[in-house]
Amino acid sequence: MAEGYEHSEEKDYLEEMLDNFAKATELGIIAVNTYGEVFLASKDYYACAYCRQVQNTEVGRARCRRTYKKACKQAFLWREPYFFVCHAGLVMWAVPIYADGTEVGAVMCGQVLLWEPDHIFCQDAEKFCLNENDRREMAQGVKKLRVISANQCQSSANLLQVMMQYLSKTQNAIFMDQKNLMSWRDAMTARIEERKKTLENEKFDWSVYLKREKRYLQYVRMADKEKIQNMLEMLFTDIEILCSYDKSLVKSALHDFMAVTARAIVEAGADSEVVMNGVKHYRQDMKRVENIEEMMELTYRMLNRWFDSIYLLGTDDHISVMKNVREYIEENFDRKITLDDICSHVFLSRSYLCTLFRQKTGGTINDYILRVRIEKSIELMGNRELSIKEIMKQCGFESQSYYTKTFHRLIGVNPGQYRNKFL
Repeated sequence: MAEGYEHSEEKDYLEEMLDNFAKATELGIIAVNTYGEVFLASKDYYACAYCRQVQNTEVGRARCRRTYKKACKQAFLWREPYFFVCHAGLVMWAVPIYADGTEVGAVMCGQVLLWEPDHIFCQDAEKFCLNENDRREMAQGVKKLRVISANQCQSSANLLQVMMQYLSKTQNAIFMDQKNLMSWRDAMTARIEERKKTLENEKFDWSVYLKREKRYLQYVRMADKEKIQNMLEMLFTDIEILCSYDKSLVKSALHDFMAVTARAIVEAGADSEVVMNGVKHYRQDMKRVENIEEMMELTYRMLNRWFDSIYLLGTDDHISVMKNVREYIEENFDRKITLDDICSHVFLSRSYLCTLFRQKTGGTINDYILRVRIEKSIELMGNRELSIKEIMKQCGFESQSYYTKTFHRLIGVNPGQYRNKFL
């Protein structure tokens, strides 16, 4: 809550700064990311009737984004204000924004002309109109466009550059958020492009995804950090590809993904109240997000907070004990493990260790041993040369009937059915 409040204050402060600049100069001003998408704007930015009419269609909005994206690149190239004429014929300038030395976007300012609009300009403006009513509104918008001098343009650009240079040095939270989001988005874009190439001659559909998701949930229940991270990146790109990059479909798929992950994390020992409260806040935050990359980044942040609660890393004595217990079980799952063995390993009494383990995970040590053995057996099922009986023995089970009964209780199907259906 404190972090969200701090970010809200920072955003309010930046918006107020943009508002004051816009009112003092009567210039439109926004902050866009490296993809040309607006992430911060003065409240009066869209007061420009001409621009509002240009952005009345998706085509117009897409052209604005492309224009801003190109302007960002040029501003980064020269590391100073870049002046340009936008696709709609207005004079604008881009001032680069950096966060911790990383390019995160640019402030776009202007929406003006250096000359009075002529007949040709008015004709060109009509291409953004869909009907006669649009043309009348566009004509009024053109009349309201500001005409200023080149010196005024340069002076406002210089002032903005000083402002952005100052904010870049203050580790501004909003800019740092954009840095993290852009890093995540660039990495995701690269992975998606790579996956597209690999999937050209490979069967890939929801059935393939669901098998991967099941493996991921196994790793979550076992709190296997490295495997969770590797699977998470793959599953995120799977979701985007399978949803055909449709925002509403991606959002729905992510909600489902978070629901199944939440259950697995609780099974791994995380506090159920904390997890369910996290789900509630996640759904509220997702209502305000429309960009796919922001959806992914928000989901990734929430998941990592949950994972931290089950990785059991830290300096607390109890956390260290729990970590040692889990490591001991995972290293010795293939042989008989007694409670006395574990107690001797962590130098605690039976009663104290059992009480501590239940308090921290909500389950018993025996429950966790069985969970690890079942998950390890699922990993071995990928080797078709091994029979179910051989797998059972390699995972510390002595009775096949007990193995089958435990597998069905924890997974929902028998070992043979799982192997044939999901692997």
